[in-house]
Amino acid sequence: MRNLDTPVWSNDGKRVCYMGSTVRGADPATFEVLLGNYARDANNVFFHQIKSQKIDRATFRVLNGNFGVDASNAYFVVTPIRDADPQSFRVLDSSYIPCLDWFSSGGYGVDANSVWFASSNGIRCIKTADPKTFVSLGNGFGYDCERVYYEHSMLPGADRVTWRLWRGNLSVDKDSVFFTNKKIDDVDRASIWLLTARDCFMDRRRVYCNAEAISTERYLDLLKSYAEKCAWESDWQSNGKLFERLLDESPKHE
Repeated sequence: MRNLDTPVWSNDGKRVCYMGSTVRGADPATFEVLLGNYARDANNVFFHQIKSQKIDRATFRVLNGNFGVDASNAYFVVTPIRDADPQSFRVLDSSYIPCLDWFSSGGYGVDANSVWFASSNGIRCIKTADPKTFVSLGNGFGYDCERVYYEHSMLPGADRVTWRLWRGNLSVDKDSVFFTNKKIDDVDRASIWLLTARDCFMDRRRVYCNAEAISTERYLDLLKSYAEKCAWESDWQSNGKLFERLLDESPKHE
């Protein structure tokens, strides 16, 4: 298990490393960390171990952990955002989306004319979104004055006025339930009840997991797997084994 004390960036004056691996082409004498995974030396901008071939080092500004601009372009990581205006481009969130027990890279940005969602799956311009009123919720969802979005896709038929997040990737409006950007069919909206397992709920007729109706037996199997994980942690906490493991794997601080 990699310990969280492993430095993201290190520089001993002879070699620059990212998470323990050499950053090729980096000059240790002039290297400096900018923000998060962005760094630079006298000649180049780096992201992780990547030396950008396109970013102008002299004019580059970091906007958050995954977005930046120079005099000519806005960037997600080191990829130019096509047609974005670097003078008016700004970010709307941290560009880190919470997942189960980690964060994935992705977020919204706007300029004077357009809204974009960028992630490891690509950079998409949302042509129907209004950049003047668009708001990111920081978890992959966003909305403008008329519509609701998950990443780059509009939630079909969502009522902007009554729409709200429920939990995880589930959301609701006055008539419907949604999973990410999908409207879940045939749900009895008046009787919905949130269940323990992630992105699971039920109404008076069915149990749903993600956007799919499932059997009660299948849901109970899912709950059983949750219970087994909790039992392991409970057992190791009560007998001290978890502390022993962390003491063995973590560096000792005097």
